[in-house]
Amino acid sequence: MQQNQPHDTWQLGTTELTSRLMLAIPEDAPLEHLGAILEAGAIESATIKISTDISAAKSDTYKVLREHGVHVLPNTVDAADADDAVRAAHHGAALVDRPWVKLILTQDPEYNVPNPAQLLRAAEQLVSDGFEVFPLISDDPGLAVELAQLGCAGLMPQGSPAGSGQGIANPLKFQLILDRVDVPVLAGAGIGTAADACQALEMGCTGVASAKVIFSAHDQKTAARSLADAVSAGHLAWRASHPQA
Repeated sequence: MQQNQPHDTWQLGTTELTSRLMLAIPEDAPLEHLGAILEAGAIESATIKISTDISAAKSDTYKVLREHGVHVLPNTVDAADADDAVRAAHHGAALVDRPWVKLILTQDPEYNVPNPAQLLRAAEQLVSDGFEVFPLISDDPGLAVELAQLGCAGLMPQGSPAGSGQGIANPLKFQLILDRVDVPVLAGAGIGTAADACQALEMGCTGVASAKVIFSAHDQKTAARSLADAVSAGHLAWRASHPQA
């Protein structure tokens, strides 16, 4: 299957991409096969936790990502509150030389259930600071609209709690988000299978950010290829129903 179509690009903030699969890299992920994963999935973007250690920019993970031309989107997982997330975002911008961030704010370390009040406060500040902000949110259409109106460059709603692998648990609420905002929407958590990713794209998501499907697989390279194919198939199915898109 042809994974990418040259004429069919999209914008992650101000960055033009062809691949609609973003690799979410867990802290504890074994990375000896990272290069092969990136190549097999034709991956152009990845999100990774911001490190307070300046040497992180020289780590093997960053090195492999740079060598493969991958755009690195820092995330603020483990930030204690909005102020902490804003500080982390600025540090991440210095590491990757770009003011953008996947904004994660939660009081639930197991499933990363978002904290709406803290998200709104941090997003407003970061947008004011000139950041391209991509918040990880629950499947809450009202919150999605508020964040889009604040100027967030995109949204990453959870199909189901992070790491659960339960797919899109409430398709109606997810569809309401897609119908009510005009910024890119990436399924940001809960993708457990390639079929889940295909469903997200067929519903109209711009892309998918996934870790579990690939890093929990026995054959990570094949998992990356199958996930990329599923994302591509889902998007093609959506385009077939939206010929003017």
